[in-house]
Amino acid sequence: MATLDQARIENFMSGQVAAWNRHDRAGFMALYREMAPEHLDIQYAGRPRQDDGWFVIEEMWDKHNGQITLDVGMTIINGQEAAVQHHNLINGTDLSIESIETYRFEPGKLFVCYFLKPPAGGAVDPNQFRGFAATP
Repeated sequence: MATLDQARIENFMSGQVAAWNRHDRAGFMALYREMAPEHLDIQYAGRPRQDDGWFVIEEMWDKHNGQITLDVGMTIINGQEAAVQHHNLINGTDLSIESIETYRFEPGKLFVCYFLKPPAGGAVDPNQFRGFAATP
């Protein structure tokens, strides 16, 4: 199977954060289109399967780009896979949504899974975020 160049994966990983934080929707979506022209799969751990990755990423941008700034805790790239830990800082507050995100790159395809942890104490309405898993 063909593989993607490490530099291309690194560029995507850092570029998506930079585009998000500068509110550059066109640049952000272009990075995803470049990596996933054939198929984009985005899932939220603990939630029902999402059928349309493009709908998920566009909805995430539309609902949350204005209220969230990304702060990268760590990025690890091994071969064709990456894992990142982000502090999703809620603008105007001292709150953050913690996330661990996994990415698997295949030629023309991108598979993403988000693991989200809301701030403690119910400070955020979990219904406004698609990715929060129901608590038992």
